[in-house]
Amino acid sequence: MKRLLFIIDSVSEWSGKLISVFIFFLAFFLLYDVIMRFAFNSPTIWCHELALHFFGAYSVLAGPYVLLHNEHVKIDIFYNRFSPRGRAIIDALTYPIFFMFIGLLLWHGSSIAMRSFELKQTVSPSPWASPLWPVKMTVPVAAFLMLAQGLAHYIRVLNFAITGKELS
Repeated sequence: MKRLLFIIDSVSEWSGKLISVFIFFLAFFLLYDVIMRFAFNSPTIWCHELALHFFGAYSVLAGPYVLLHNEHVKIDIFYNRFSPRGRAIIDALTYPIFFMFIGLLLWHGSSIAMRSFELKQTVSPSPWASPLWPVKMTVPVAAFLMLAQGLAHYIRVLNFAITGKELS
């Protein structure tokens, strides 16, 4: 069990660090577009669109890394008033909602991504007409990674809620 949790955590850590590089590409494309537009009066037709693609992929693919480090936004007005074991019990009771949501995201995101790939869908009002399927494919990939990391976190939370001891 610990080996499986280690593998899931490692994949989330590795994918988070890999996806963090997207910020540099995003900044480069936007900077290049601004320089071309204002310094040389020669705007690009592709930079802003490509930056949006990178930002979309970055936004969804960062989720497993954020979940691994327990950094998702929580409304903790009442949550932090509970003991660690009480918080684990609350998490154990609410994780099925998480699994339903992410499972639906995986299922529906997969069908949308496959349809986009089959249709060779592009950004329609754009003169560049960049392909959309790579960006749409990041949704089911991110959902799968979130399900795996959520399962690892749920196993730890459930163990702590039942035994009161952390499973590392």
